[in-house]
Amino acid sequence: MAPDAHPSRTPSITTAAVLLGLLGLASCGEPQPAPRPNVILITLDTVRADFLSCYGSTSGATPAVDQLAAAGTLFEDAASSSGLTPASHATILTGNFQYNHGLRVLAAESGFKLDPDNETLTTAFKAAGYRTAAIHSAFPVSAFFGFDEGFDEFESFDATLKKKKNDTKVGWDVRSYQRRSDETTRMATEWLKGAAGGDQPFFLWLHYWDPHDPVKLPDAEDFERLRYDPGTGELQDQQTLEYAVEVRYQDGNLKTLLDVIDETGLADDTLVALTADHGQGLTDGMRKHRWGMHRMLYREQTHVPFIVRGPGVPAGARVADQVRTADLAPTLLDYAGLSPFTDPVDGVSLRPWIEGEGAGDLTAYGEQINGYDHNAGMRKFRPDAAFLYMVSDGEWKLIYKPHMPSASELFHVGIDPLEERNVIATNPEIVKVLLADLAERNPWVTAPFPVTATGAGGAIAGPDLSVLGYSAAEVEGSGDWWWTCPEHTDVHAERRGRCEVDGCERIMISMGRWSD
Repeated sequence: MAPDAHPSRTPSITTAAVLLGLLGLASCGEPQPAPRPNVILITLDTVRADFLSCYGSTSGATPAVDQLAAAGTLFEDAASSSGLTPASHATILTGNFQYNHGLRVLAAESGFKLDPDNETLTTAFKAAGYRTAAIHSAFPVSAFFGFDEGFDEFESFDATLKKKKNDTKVGWDVRSYQRRSDETTRMATEWLKGAAGGDQPFFLWLHYWDPHDPVKLPDAEDFERLRYDPGTGELQDQQTLEYAVEVRYQDGNLKTLLDVIDETGLADDTLVALTADHGQGLTDGMRKHRWGMHRMLYREQTHVPFIVRGPGVPAGARVADQVRTADLAPTLLDYAGLSPFTDPVDGVSLRPWIEGEGAGDLTAYGEQINGYDHNAGMRKFRPDAAFLYMVSDGEWKLIYKPHMPSASELFHVGIDPLEERNVIATNPEIVKVLLADLAERNPWVTAPFPVTATGAGGAIAGPDLSVLGYSAAEVEGSGDWWWTCPEHTDVHAERRGRCEVDGCERIMISMGRWSD
């Protein structure tokens, strides 16, 4: 064999240079994939949109959230799917409503844990090579509820639920298993400083808790500094005052977080999304709807902030159309350049809305299965709230109560955004349309959650809570359920199907009687 033909012969320096040059020219002609952005998801527990000044608040200034909104896109009318922390966060992370992801209550024999078969933002980013981390401020987003799936680092709370003394309600030690936003922010900024400059993109989920309850108020000096409303003076009502102070105090810690994002050089390459799981009734909610907390589906509980900032997101834009927190996950995957979830989800990417091509209001869904939730002691005071199913097309909002149909409510939110006038009696045709929407979804829960349940979200396994010292009968009411037609409510069927009266063909809905 001639020397030049030897297979192991090393090319000359000149030949190698030519080859490298050709390769370089070829690569220059091909589009190079853009680096994937980092993603930070911030969820604010129990924060009403109308307590943030970028949403028109008259109860306090929130410059950090305002700063984020000014640099990104703000959704003016975002709807949460639940007034319950675990259920709502499951919707945020999966892009699905509760009847599809399966996490529907805080405490029961099952139905309180996010099944690991659910795709989430975390599992999607993990599969794409992201470093995944979470830093939380309270127990209700912990591994107990299944939120640790897919995380490399999960800084949360290891706790459990227990029966309260001399009470049937099951709860958790709120004082021990929460941290204030200054501590969460300290942990988050340390983590971000360590992650900055790394060769791996990251997904970081931060959860803040402060306004949920007054257990860990700001120190006295901070409280006095924050108690005065810049626009209206001192708030007189104690519950609203403490709530507003905690919203403002939390905002100050968000400012520290955003400053560190800027200082570490992460801002230009990082998507930041901010939303809340639900709001709070407060004194105005008590006045309008006889309820001052959450676990309801009025505007005080469902209207939440929704802001996105980052590469490709227009600055200073505002979207007026109704959107849902279920849309957040598809939107972040889209802007991160990742494929959508393998299975279709209820939410959609809001990129067309962000870029000025939106198609109008998106139909919002919400639910409260308080009747079969061991933690829902509030149903003693509001028996009409044992089962709530909400649907809103952006113009009308129906809260259907299948166990007390006559107590159901319809609000013309297009002209009554604060939901102060129940107009169900004068708009029967609108009610039928919205009930038909609920019928198509088939979200109904007509029995207590069993020890092991198989639902739309797959197998949902939970511990038998009888080991905590009570039986299900002590905390659950009894229900007598049947199926009926929105058009012909005298129909009582044993199985869900279509109405056969005069060829009606409407899908039947749940109806029944329930007592605690």
